[in-house]
Amino acid sequence: MKGNTNHMFFVFLGTLLLSVSFAQTKQEQIKIIRKKFEVINKDTTLKKVVLENEEFLEDMTDGGGELTGFYKGKEIKKIYEWIGLSNGISIKEFYFDKGQLIFVFEKFDSFVFDDKRNELNHNKSKTIFEGRYYFNDRKLISKLTKGDKSLAAQDESTEKGLLKRSSETLARLNKKSK
Repeated sequence: MKGNTNHMFFVFLGTLLLSVSFAQTKQEQIKIIRKKFEVINKDTTLKKVVLENEEFLEDMTDGGGELTGFYKGKEIKKIYEWIGLSNGISIKEFYFDKGQLIFVFEKFDSFVFDDKRNELNHNKSKTIFEGRYYFNDRKLISKLTKGDKSLAAQDESTEKGLLKRSSETLARLNKKSK
């Protein structure tokens, strides 16, 4: 019985050490990703490719939209998507390293309701949702969200949805950049 207890202890200890080392690895990956997107954001030499409204939106929105790709040579580094909706503004930023999605930042700013006029004030907005999604090898490794996403498209904030959206927008930008 004593040998069995020792065996169980070592199995437990091994599992604990493995999970701790994985957590450190994940945190290290996130640090590396953060450094990469900071470098991308500071790079003033990136070439811009811009698509307006109907060039990338399947359905026109009330406020229109703009999709901007940032390239280093022929390699995509960042995609910035701005879409004006009737109830607010949706922003997504996709970051790439060697053609692979590494990070997505999204934000939804809702227009503030004007009680006196009984309508939305399109000059005032409030951030009601922010999401940060970290990817490694096309897998979501961490997701940090704050706020309520009920006023924006939920399905695009999943691992599959973000990978699909980044691929679609990249294909549209690449088509124009050639």
